[in-house]
Amino acid sequence: MKAKCILLTYACLTACAGGNIENAALDRPATEVTLTHAIYGHISHETILRATTAYQNKTVVSAPIPSFASEVYMRVGKRVKAGELLYRLESKEQHALGQHSTPIEIRAARPGILIDVQAQTGSYVTEGMALCTTAEAGSLVFEINVPYEQLESVQRGSRCVLELPDGKRLRATVQATLATMDEASQSEKIVATAADAPFLPEGMNVKAVFISGSTTDSAMLLPKSAVQSDETLTSYCVMKLIDDSTAIKSRSKQATVRLTASKSVGG
Repeated sequence: MKAKCILLTYACLTACAGGNIENAALDRPATEVTLTHAIYGHISHETILRATTAYQNKTVVSAPIPSFASEVYMRVGKRVKAGELLYRLESKEQHALGQHSTPIEIRAARPGILIDVQAQTGSYVTEGMALCTTAEAGSLVFEINVPYEQLESVQRGSRCVLELPDGKRLRATVQATLATMDEASQSEKIVATAADAPFLPEGMNVKAVFISGSTTDSAMLLPKSAVQSDETLTSYCVMKLIDDSTAIKSRSKQATVRLTASKSVGG
């Protein structure tokens, strides 16, 4: 009788354990994934270069004598006309004696935009010191730094897209090559102009995007988030779903070429 009770107890425990194991197998956690589908289209071959804004025609307004700026009639970005009053200066002798005689008036020699104002109200300036700088609005250019080995692909008349820091894009055309070379980066400056460019401060960093061609329209495309790589970013792969619960790693030379088609040069 005792043996029968032991066997019955063992059978019950075994059944319960088996049920728990089966339930545990069914409740096994799964990795959450997001699925996407490939689409067909074309990929542009882009070269991204660094560029800066500059004004080619600038006029520096200087102080004729050592003096104090008693009145200032300008601000950065203001458009001025030829002959417009910019400053009233008071000589240091007048300032020291407290005399209020006729001040020295400084006027704009030509129309333009004020891109820099060095002397403010009350500032002391020496003879020849710069008071402000004006630039002709139509002389804004974009100086693109092109590595020497890529000069052949960026010639006069080439078109590019300039991307401003706020995301706005401008269509530009390469006009000329400057005879200067940066020793550190071995890059040459190329001048481009954009007809619809707004007022921009000098020295702004922008991106110059050159499109050299595109693949066939039947290229297979995937979102960037679907592509995985190794630590050195030299090998790429995607995970391909082969059934409802299994994914395998898939590599392709063509996929690697498409991923490296867009490159950035010059920082």
